[in-house]
Amino acid sequence: MIRPVSALLAATLGLAACASDILPSTDREKAGPFPTYEIAEIAYKIIEPGVTDSAKLRELGIDPKTTPNLRVINYVEVMRVFMPTDTVTLADLDPAVQGCIGAKTACVGYVMAPEASATQRTGHISLDVLGFQRETEETGWSASMLLLLVDDVVVYKLWSGTPRTEERNKETNPLGPAQDLSGTAKDAIGGAIPKP
Repeated sequence: MIRPVSALLAATLGLAACASDILPSTDREKAGPFPTYEIAEIAYKIIEPGVTDSAKLRELGIDPKTTPNLRVINYVEVMRVFMPTDTVTLADLDPAVQGCIGAKTACVGYVMAPEASATQRTGHISLDVLGFQRETEETGWSASMLLLLVDDVVVYKLWSGTPRTEERNKETNPLGPAQDLSGTAKDAIGGAIPKP
């Protein structure tokens, strides 16, 4: 009779010849109007302070009523963004930012931080499944866009971003399932131990 642990080992070794894309993967996206970094950057470049109005922003997919994760801030919050400490004064700011703050309730800010990432488990499938070694690779992008509007016209814009992120992690457990008793390995070992 084949014990559960032996059966699990045999199954995972049999899968070892298969491609690593059998391992789990995760995709994460912060919903918004921009599916890629490049598209977000192009939209930002189209926006012209003093020219682009809220109607044009809607054409670009930037609308506080319909765009997911778009944060609307008032002039007080704009002050907090640009003057986080007492060492920064109103006079230090760009004239367009000063004008927006001076417009008080006519000033509104749109803050967006679109991002996307994908995580793929890589490496040897049998080592991964049995918990001896787990390798992951995460790739993606992120951006941040701030727009200030006065009377529905963009007066100032600010951009920052990371066109490509790439991170690799490798976790090693020399004792394998005995070191991390969770998931499939835990079930297999639990089934192999006779109950009193």
